[in-house]
Amino acid sequence: MRVDRREFLASFFAGSAASGIGLTGLRYFELAAVAAPSAPDEKVFRTGHSNNCDGACGHEVRVVNGRVTFVGPASWEKTTIDGQAAQDFSPRICLRGISQMQNTYSPDRIKYPYRRVGERGSGEFERISWDEAATTIATKFQEIQAKFGKPAVWIAPYSGSLSLIEGDPGVAGRFAGVIGASLGDGMADNQGDSAGPSAFNYLLFDPNDPANNGGALDGHEYTDFANAKVLFLWANNLAETAIPDWRYISAARARGDLKKLVVIDPRYTPTAAAADVWAPIRPGTDSALIDGMINWMIKNKHYNEDYLLKYTVAPFLINPKTKAFLRQADVHPELKDDAARAKYMVFDADDKTVKPFDSPDLKTASLAGTYQIDGATAATTAFQALVAAIEPYTPEHVAEITEIDAKLVVRLAELYAENSPAAIKCGFGLSHWYRGDLTHQALLTMATLAGNIGVSGGGVTIFSGGLTSNAFSNLGNWLTPDDLKPSSLMPMDACAAMLDGKPYPVRAAWFTIDNWAQQMSDRNRVLKALGSLDFIVVSDYNFSATAEMADIILPSCTYFEKTDLLSSANYYLQYMPKIIEPLWESKSELDAFAMVANKMGVGKYFTQSPDEIIAEVLAFGDPKAPDSVKGATLEQVKSGAYHLNVPTPYVPFADKKFATKSGRIEFYVEALLPYDQELCGYKEPIEAIPSNPLFKRFPLVFLSTHTRFRTHSQFANLPWLKEINNQGQGFLEINPTDAARRGIGDGDVVRIFNDRGSMKVRARLTEAIKPGVTNCYQGGWATRRVKHYLEGHPNNLTHQIANPAQSIVPTFSSNAAYYDCLVEVESSTEGANHA
Repeated sequence: MRVDRREFLASFFAGSAASGIGLTGLRYFELAAVAAPSAPDEKVFRTGHSNNCDGACGHEVRVVNGRVTFVGPASWEKTTIDGQAAQDFSPRICLRGISQMQNTYSPDRIKYPYRRVGERGSGEFERISWDEAATTIATKFQEIQAKFGKPAVWIAPYSGSLSLIEGDPGVAGRFAGVIGASLGDGMADNQGDSAGPSAFNYLLFDPNDPANNGGALDGHEYTDFANAKVLFLWANNLAETAIPDWRYISAARARGDLKKLVVIDPRYTPTAAAADVWAPIRPGTDSALIDGMINWMIKNKHYNEDYLLKYTVAPFLINPKTKAFLRQADVHPELKDDAARAKYMVFDADDKTVKPFDSPDLKTASLAGTYQIDGATAATTAFQALVAAIEPYTPEHVAEITEIDAKLVVRLAELYAENSPAAIKCGFGLSHWYRGDLTHQALLTMATLAGNIGVSGGGVTIFSGGLTSNAFSNLGNWLTPDDLKPSSLMPMDACAAMLDGKPYPVRAAWFTIDNWAQQMSDRNRVLKALGSLDFIVVSDYNFSATAEMADIILPSCTYFEKTDLLSSANYYLQYMPKIIEPLWESKSELDAFAMVANKMGVGKYFTQSPDEIIAEVLAFGDPKAPDSVKGATLEQVKSGAYHLNVPTPYVPFADKKFATKSGRIEFYVEALLPYDQELCGYKEPIEAIPSNPLFKRFPLVFLSTHTRFRTHSQFANLPWLKEINNQGQGFLEINPTDAARRGIGDGDVVRIFNDRGSMKVRARLTEAIKPGVTNCYQGGWATRRVKHYLEGHPNNLTHQIANPAQSIVPTFSSNAAYYDCLVEVESSTEGANHA
């Protein structure tokens, strides 16, 4: 019996497994015969999906005769590691996960090691052995390090996988340390997703405290959103980009638990279509809207005074001379005790004196006001400083900036302030702005005013799963054996290192499942930088645009073909067993780095098996293991997906303990004083704003958002996904008003351009995007063989200008502002026949 793809998927979702099923019309993938579930030759595995879609879904994978035949949703344990009751957790998987079968068996797979024989970027390679590849890599790295210094070799893992060993930084980070190389982004955020996390560290952590590892991030478990009365999805197209988790929002609304869903987005997305309120904001002006909401909350006294006094810096006085917090040493310089001298000061409304915030005789700290300290000095509270900073943001003024009606501005403020607890879930697109950190700083400030931080159904969440930094507390020791630490070189700084030798010269790079040549902003500069290198290695399982630039290409395993551990994007540990043997000559990153390490004389650091690494990082049997994983054993982790030892649903800061210098939420950020960003007052984007002189030439904001059919550039060329996605071909979303002004019709070929570059696609006219805004989905391939855009790529248009304020958070120090981008669009007949 033969069935078509739709019939197969129907039976697939129903969980059936028929005998002798095949697929027609798909040369990329032919399904092996699937035995009945009870057949002795079928093996069933549970694994986690580690690709970077933030879903971290559990997959049940079935194998017959060594071939994967079925991917479906896996079960989750209903207890924590230590046996406490946990929630019923059952996210649905999506077509990206199902299509991993095609990913593994795709003809796009890199099957063998290759060496470049033509000009760089020509796509001309010859097959070589693994031993020859490893020898060449080791020799070139040693030569380059001897000539230019050890950091001249840049090891650049990224987010193609989020698992422990193969992910970022994983084994690549360990290798960089033991050879003294520089290491790319160890958190897989600084290429474009770090602005939001940096703001969390402004307010909720002290990034300079070694205990916080240079920066931390935490978020509410998805299941906790059901406990909110109102959920704001801010620049978060959850229904498309987090499909498995969208069901929790839908279910909560159907039950009536979640009363209102609000979407802030310039596009009328599938998520916006499901919302009670949609606010079509001008992109990049979000912090002005938030300031307006804060202003309304303060003027109408819709803030939690008790919370502000107890858990925040709101009553702390500010020294008018330095703008830093007033310390006891400022008032009593005669004190000798350093701890006493550093104490924060407040004004006691009861006896009208200034005293330390933790003074035993403090009666009532004043929340607002300005108070005389001595004859020449008057200090305001941090709360009063916030009041002054946001006072200009009336509903009318906010409407002018954001293009949201003033009445809707008030409505949004009412919805948030009058429905406690209220939750905010941000999309990473909100980080893709020069001042994305300021936007998140404003959101956290607003949540603080409402008393929504550390509250079930509240908070501001970017990423659910940040607690793994605690679960993997021993990761740092494994990454840096014998204290061998790499230099840090973020993706945003790499071009300068390659082209200008700043901060030091980089002459070689090893990219591991990182399509940097295509996905990094300002692609033309990136290609120029890569072209300047002496040696490039790429490990991947697809022949990406980055692989085209390589001198040596190494075939990587897909997640079916290696052993690892996944604990990302949720609060469960998911063991990832090797399900099938590596196909062709592919190897895991662990094995690849071990081969090169042996050639370089540091092989002793790469003798552990995956299970041994997992055991070390999770500190099995160690009485000092983190509470979140205490009691775990390898046998237990292998047996199922258990929740970490935290209450479910997980709520960060539920104990109201904050890892800041003051131990409180610091919405007034002293460290940002040099950047005039100590408070969340609105500042314009760096480029995509009408006041920019460039706006006359390039009057359209250019977004390059995510689509449900890809995860960045992964899955882009798989037939099942292309079949339901315009065959993978890119297009430009443009409002009919903007199109008419340019003589553009639906389906016309258009050229999108600015001073940095250009691209060509077909126009798709839609009222679902604001006038003045355009969108072309990112992630389509732009290689010599596969082109999902008629010409060019969205990152031909983007820039690499980073907000220096983020430099105060070492882990999240830079950010590619992909969306802070202006373009013009014109009709183009050239390329029309290439569609």
